[in-house]
Amino acid sequence: MLPQHGGVPNFSLRIPGPILALLILVLISGSMLTLSFYLNADFGDLAAQSRIRLSLIVTLLLALFVLLAGTSHWWYPHLRQGSHKHGHKHHRHGPHSERRR
Repeated sequence: MLPQHGGVPNFSLRIPGPILALLILVLISGSMLTLSFYLNADFGDLAAQSRIRLSLIVTLLLALFVLLAGTSHWWYPHLRQGSHKHGHKHHRHGPHSERRR
């Protein structure tokens, strides 16, 4: 993420392309399936109503998980592989960290 010729690091706040495509695919296919169940259901059929609700819930949960996977680098930047500085030593600061002479 660092620029080639010095300057300020450039961090992208976009969702990666494959994850965005997967999110769109989940939303479109889930909404089409739910709409299909809705249009083919009779008014008093409780089994069809529960199928519609289940399809909608599964679609929304899958979309939420894919969205969280796509934005995980915003929520957990310390888990990214390139964010660790090698050779960084941890120093203890506090009343018991003084050197004994």
